[in-house]
Amino acid sequence: MSLSRSPDFAKLWSGYTIAVIGSQITVLALPLTAILLLGASATETGLLVAARMAPALGLGLVIGAWVDRLPRRPIMIVSDIGSAIVIGSVPAAAALGVLGLPQLYAVAFVAGVFALATESARTALVPTLVGRDQLVAANSRLQGSSAVAQVAGPSLAGLLVQALTAPTAMLFDALTFLASAALLARVRVRETVAPRAADSRVWHEIVEGLRWMRGHQIVFRCVVAIALANIEWFAVQAILVVYATRELALPPALLGIAIAAMGPLSLLGVALVGPLTARWGLGPVMIGALFLETLSRLLLPFAAGTPIQAAAVLAVSQALLGLTVPLWTVSSSSLQQAVTPERLLGRVTAATRFVGWGVAPPAAFGAGLLADAIGLRPTLFASAVIAAVAFVYLLASPVRRYRHPEPERVAA
Repeated sequence: MSLSRSPDFAKLWSGYTIAVIGSQITVLALPLTAILLLGASATETGLLVAARMAPALGLGLVIGAWVDRLPRRPIMIVSDIGSAIVIGSVPAAAALGVLGLPQLYAVAFVAGVFALATESARTALVPTLVGRDQLVAANSRLQGSSAVAQVAGPSLAGLLVQALTAPTAMLFDALTFLASAALLARVRVRETVAPRAADSRVWHEIVEGLRWMRGHQIVFRCVVAIALANIEWFAVQAILVVYATRELALPPALLGIAIAAMGPLSLLGVALVGPLTARWGLGPVMIGALFLETLSRLLLPFAAGTPIQAAAVLAVSQALLGLTVPLWTVSSSSLQQAVTPERLLGRVTAATRFVGWGVAPPAAFGAGLLADAIGLRPTLFASAVIAAVAFVYLLASPVRRYRHPEPERVAA
């Protein structure tokens, strides 16, 4: 069935679009709250990013097991409502004059838990909604929403922060989660939950997902590559706002515009990913994505000059990332969803995130420490070297010959 004739996917897609735009506001407003309002250092902003990603270290595996035990749509609704409450606590505390860094760390962690639950449930639900023959198209539309959010979110966040303060900007994110929950509540889907043996244990189910991931050569190679790439990704995320505001002297509005340069190229990447994967295959497209990410990271340490000039370099770096993200995300997600048995989708998604994203907290915190010790620019250059290692690793692996999932493998 065509996606244009699936009103339930349209509701899920609309809810995701609204929520992801709001989330991009918080991505910028949360560290700006720590820096501008509470005077946070690079180490402290690194810890903030680490707290947001900490659930991937192990809690995500448990979440993945429960996603395979329960209907996925209610998990997403509850997570959206929880996200609204948690993020809304920041402007409330700021208005009462009791906001501090410990609360920001707690908000980052709990919001990370809800985000992980939502992502695992959505990844497992999409094949049920659209069918596996429509996965590239469905994931392209979801990634297109991310591209729009990367334009609208940071730009809107920068303007809101400058006009209203950083904590107040996060109130808009809380409202978008409530809107998303309302749309998801209207989705009608028949979910089949696989029966569990009476003596089944969550730990055994987690291990089953990990073993499947480890045993599938292509999936595992891709997971290792993204784990390497995520070391540098979250290292940069931890210190980018500090680098831009203190080293490059960018005001919030200009910083938001520079970061938003990622969006238009993301839309181009979304438009290209279908034709490119059809012509070259999933593996080569993913390798190309990591090459673009390496180029992007090599630019960052050399930003200099007036705020406008420095912002231009940052914008070019973000634009290259704009191509990277949809090429990688749509290809890797479609591959994983196509080859993974339906009953394992939640656990395998969680297992891949455990390996691929589990590096995020130590990478973010370590980058903050390293930046305070040796400087922001050397730390950014070291991150670029790690991106190059990830690209070379995938290029030298069998993934470069992988084109499309084989039907008999999918059935198995």
